[in-house]
Amino acid sequence: MTVPETTTTNEVGSVEKVTGFIKESKAELQKVTWPTRQELFMNTIVVLIAVVLVAVCIWVADTFFSVLIRTILR
Repeated sequence: MTVPETTTTNEVGSVEKVTGFIKESKAELQKVTWPTRQELFMNTIVVLIAVVLVAVCIWVADTFFSVLIRTILR
């Protein structure tokens, strides 16, 4: 009975795939247009304002429905 030889071609293929992925990722990251510090700051302010507005809308709706349900249940 013969014993099959163990090869490491799978391991080498896996290492080459990971290496290729890292190189491609690095190349893609160099193509990205990163925001300036001022753009980042302004976008952060816009997001914070949007979060506050949504929170206020949810609070108003919650208060309205709480009062409505209390009135109905009385």
